[in-house]
Amino acid sequence: MDQQLEIFINREWTAAWADHLLAFLSNYSAWAPWLLGLIVLAAIFGNFKLRVALLTAGLAIGLCDGIAVNLLKHAVARPRPSQVEPGVRFVEMGAAPAHFPKIAGLFSEPKVNYPHGMETPEISGMLISETVTGHSFPSGHAANNMAVATVLILFYPRRGWLYLPIALAICYARIYTGSHWPLDVAAGIILGIMGGRLAVWIVQLLWWRWGNKFLPVQFAQFPNLLHE
Repeated sequence: MDQQLEIFINREWTAAWADHLLAFLSNYSAWAPWLLGLIVLAAIFGNFKLRVALLTAGLAIGLCDGIAVNLLKHAVARPRPSQVEPGVRFVEMGAAPAHFPKIAGLFSEPKVNYPHGMETPEISGMLISETVTGHSFPSGHAANNMAVATVLILFYPRRGWLYLPIALAICYARIYTGSHWPLDVAAGIILGIMGGRLAVWIVQLLWWRWGNKFLPVQFAQFPNLLHE
């Protein structure tokens, strides 16, 4: 099921416009400058609650990517699709001087030393040989973006949902571009939600405990960080 869905998304449910859009969303270095600019503007011109939300999102990413995702990647060591499956489409942004980047549509040709006697191994995205290791499970992009979406939704119940479609599009892009299996992304989404909720719980608990003591003016304005 995992392999079949990956094949559909990566090789059959495709379009030229999707290649450009999802390659951009999947490439952190492509949209990181824009994101950094928005964060700086929000930190400068936003109110106290928005700044706390940004710090909480950073904490959520640290909990997800820095701890949970990193530990699971090394513990599970699941190969990426291109490591065990031929014909995976690499939909990546290539270097190009034009405003619209060139898309590199390469196909994988894995060279794997399978165990003796395994001529046609079953490729399901799971480990098929001790000689094949990877860092596919879970998806860090999915975990981080869902963590941010969760924080925004909890801090801003009426408006925080606006980031959710972007986060889900990035999750989908990781499968579409051949970077992850669907199960990797699903696990990343779950970790992101858990990490986001944990980060918000920690910040809210610290705020209730120390906010009135160290920042009484802000505490009077925002006694509960999660209420709009």
